[in-house]
Amino acid sequence: MIAGRSDSGCGPTPPALAVVIVNFNSWPDTARLVAEIAGGIDPALGRCEVVVVDNASDDPPPALLGLLPGVRLICRPDNAGFAAGVNTAWRSTAARWLLLLNPDVLAGADLLPLVLGRIALLEARPEGPPGVVGFALRNEDGSRQHSVGPFPTLLGCLREVVTPRSRRKYRPLRRTRTGPVPWVTGACMLVHSELLRDLGGMDEDFFLYHEEVALCRSARDLGRSVEFDDAVEVAHLRPLQARAVSPMLRVVTRHSKLLYFLKHRPRFEFAALARLVAAEAALGSLRCRLLGRPEEGRAWRAVSRIARELGPGRGPRGIEVLAFADRAIRGAEPTRTPRRRRPIPLDAAGRSR
Repeated sequence: MIAGRSDSGCGPTPPALAVVIVNFNSWPDTARLVAEIAGGIDPALGRCEVVVVDNASDDPPPALLGLLPGVRLICRPDNAGFAAGVNTAWRSTAARWLLLLNPDVLAGADLLPLVLGRIALLEARPEGPPGVVGFALRNEDGSRQHSVGPFPTLLGCLREVVTPRSRRKYRPLRRTRTGPVPWVTGACMLVHSELLRDLGGMDEDFFLYHEEVALCRSARDLGRSVEFDDAVEVAHLRPLQARAVSPMLRVVTRHSKLLYFLKHRPRFEFAALARLVAAEAALGSLRCRLLGRPEEGRAWRAVSRIARELGPGRGPRGIEVLAFADRAIRGAEPTRTPRRRRPIPLDAAGRSR
């Protein structure tokens, strides 16, 4: 289903920017955000459009989304994750840049003019534009929010054991400056469409979390730069590190980290991390048994199963992760995780290609 199609992509010149919002059961946030930024869209100029992708939410979309000029709605038949939603939007637009925004972002009518101004500067560079740009995030109280991090390594994972959850993934704020960085969070991220074309889109094997880290890693592997730019900023209301960890979230986040190591780190690091995660899951399961928390205990056992069985050609990917976690938490998990027909090819360093 596609509603409210903008005319901005129908002229001889494609739009410079498509704002992409992936929605799942977040219609109040999404409708608010679209209304906030719609004032920055001038359909007559054809410079930008907004594409809302709904990943099979329980409730129908608000009628408002079909009435705003320059806004398109695409309803997917399934919830295949954030990367799949972004790819759906990317394949539907001819825009040169995609601005990915979380629904729980607060922005104003000046956001799109500001981003278009930054795009003009990026495209004027003699060396060419970067592949990915992350903009600054603020908490609701106006304080700075972590949005840049180092690439995950085995040593970094060991350090996380003694690091507060709010800072585990991220570079300290005092060291976050405009310029090249390893990776930026996907809450407010500008991506060049040529990068997505070269990669075939974002990696849909990641259902949720670490997909932006994988995108930035792949961009750098292709020689495209990743940058942080604090000239544009938005407020991000509910970052992952501030949310309660539900059983489902625990399974999905551990899967995403293991999958990142499988695809982007040497095999020995993946094997070591899998053992560490399995040990963590065993301790978590035991603690839940002692405390009488059966649902959390089943989630930890699902994490343990993924840590044991995930590998080249094995284990759940993408939408399979959600189904696997749901069955496991309900106590109906299969005896083994799904086995894939073809193994993931590895390079000489033992990393997935």
